[in-house]
Amino acid sequence: MTSPTIQRGDQRYRSNDVETQYVEVDEVRYAYRELGAADGSNGIPLVFLNRFRGTLDDWDPEFVDAVAEHRHVILFSDAAVGSSTGTAATTVDGKAENAAAFIRALGYSAVDVLGFSMGGFVAQALALDEPDLVRSAVLVGSGPGGNAETDPHTDLVFGIALKPEYALEDVRYLFFAEGRDAETQAYMDRNAERRDREPLVVPETIQAMAGLIMDFMSGKTGHYERLGQLSQPVLIVSGDSDNFFPAKNQWLLYRELPNAQLAIYPQAGHGPHQQHPHEVASQVHRFLDVQDRAQA
Repeated sequence: MTSPTIQRGDQRYRSNDVETQYVEVDEVRYAYRELGAADGSNGIPLVFLNRFRGTLDDWDPEFVDAVAEHRHVILFSDAAVGSSTGTAATTVDGKAENAAAFIRALGYSAVDVLGFSMGGFVAQALALDEPDLVRSAVLVGSGPGGNAETDPHTDLVFGIALKPEYALEDVRYLFFAEGRDAETQAYMDRNAERRDREPLVVPETIQAMAGLIMDFMSGKTGHYERLGQLSQPVLIVSGDSDNFFPAKNQWLLYRELPNAQLAIYPQAGHGPHQQHPHEVASQVHRFLDVQDRAQA
């Protein structure tokens, strides 16, 4: 379905034009962007939590626009990411605490969260630690904390992820399925349209992110053992060709959660919402619409 917010002639996306705003909490200035209407969502926004090295500019504008057709979307940068100030969090729980402080600073007592990859780790921790704040969670291209059953990532993926800059083949390997070069280039072209771009994530923050990811994925943080306590509705969205989180791991995550749905897209990689932005956005809307009706 073609989004009415996209002008196909010049490829303008609302999320590429919306201004960056800031809110200060405990001497940290958090950068964020918001768009979309709250109509039909009971006033509950959907807060996006980003991936490893991701800034506000790395969200796929076509996916964001498609979600924002029906939801009030807030894109959030944690401390020391992009133009946000402060010191980088060194644990997943630290990032969850920052997200909770940011959400409350905007005046919200309940939100839905959408976490991509590392952001999915943060979404799990936030839902566990703040059950009254998080109504429901969407986990895209993410996985559970480590345990004896999880399958490992590919040998190449973190070496590519740590490159200073990504070529097309790097983006394709990290986020798309093999052979999906056209979709990869389309995503890169969409993201390149933004003119006032956020600063790149600095090496010190990258190092902190890499450390907390490894701690979570190794099982050191104990989040996997707590998944049975995460009672909120959860939608898990994954590709069957994810080089970070093999499909088996999505089944393990689904198995441990009391109230979860699992959607695995065939011939899709780590970023199914980038390969199929409108399809995934529609699925997210249907999932959240059920939560709205249950609350009404």
